[in-house]
Amino acid sequence: MMDEIPEQGAPVEDIQVVAAPTKKAAAKKVASKGGTKAAKQAKPPAAPWTFPKNTLEDAIKIARALEEQNAGNPMKPDILAKAVGYNSVADWRFLDLLRSANLYGLVTGVGKISPVALTEIGQDVVAPSSPAARPRALQDAFRHVEDFRKVEEFYKGKRLPEDEFFENTLYREFSIPRERVRAFIETFTSNLNYLHAFQKDRSLPGPIVESDLRPSEPDLPGRDEAASGRQFLDTCFVMMPFGQWTDMSYRDVFIPAIREAGMEPVRADELFSTGSVIEQIWEQISRAKVLLADLTGKNANVFYELGLAHAANKPVVFTTAQLDDVPFDLRHLRVATYDQRDPAWGEKLRGMLAVYLKAAKADPAKSVPQPFRKQVRAEIVN
Repeated sequence: MMDEIPEQGAPVEDIQVVAAPTKKAAAKKVASKGGTKAAKQAKPPAAPWTFPKNTLEDAIKIARALEEQNAGNPMKPDILAKAVGYNSVADWRFLDLLRSANLYGLVTGVGKISPVALTEIGQDVVAPSSPAARPRALQDAFRHVEDFRKVEEFYKGKRLPEDEFFENTLYREFSIPRERVRAFIETFTSNLNYLHAFQKDRSLPGPIVESDLRPSEPDLPGRDEAASGRQFLDTCFVMMPFGQWTDMSYRDVFIPAIREAGMEPVRADELFSTGSVIEQIWEQISRAKVLLADLTGKNANVFYELGLAHAANKPVVFTTAQLDDVPFDLRHLRVATYDQRDPAWGEKLRGMLAVYLKAAKADPAKSVPQPFRKQVRAEIVN
């Protein structure tokens, strides 16, 4: 397109001459625009988290992996990641879990390179030298997080307020960022419930803050408060079919009953160790203090795992909706039956299982078939 030519006779001062920009000027202009755009898009870096993103119960998985997979010795992060169920050391979930374990004072070493080692607190949690060492170590781990310790001291002896007031207090009094307040409440109250379960005597030093924000573990029929505290991280391996209905039973009935008996529930679909599935199941059966088997429906996998358990001389507590599903030769062992037509069947079963599991833990021989009982007693004596 041709440039417009001014009319003849036009005054010279009325003629505007626009010079083409030089390459240097054009580049400078582009750079200026880019810089302005980048300045608009740039955001200040987020402040570091001052409290764990994971609960203490979850963070203990790191400490337990060190104890169980490497005899309590330090591990490289890439190996540790696989031991707790992650394929890569760069997985953000593993890094968050590792950082949480550090914040609780369970381990030292954070990141993708530094070896991870148990601390004294971590050792007392996963391998205590006495029954009293673990509850105290768990309290120390909770208070190792400064934010948790300050909030506990602020509300000591009182109940936590309703959500809105608690959120405002955390934001104003403790400078918890507004966008992280809900995460803080979730982790803090979960930890309180977990610690309360380990307290045999509420007069002992420990968090006495009560919370209604999360449901606590249920009070079961026949519960003896003085003896109900959890002392050990002994596991109870659960053998049952998988599915929507059974998953609900596991969550709402089996888990509370097992924890009431002072043990940690483990199910096959929760295993993340290396090796084949059957190797992992055998490892958990061999390590479990007591096993719980739901024989409803005569599931083949459950019966196979039950055979492994008896071969390993392990005490097993049975539960079923149909007594006919329990082999006749095993009905003299501890069997908790339930009727799902009863509106209160879940509550009744929880209470029954808690009693049976405690009894099996105290006297395992009575939950093992007769041919294996002598060997079980010999193992207990030795």
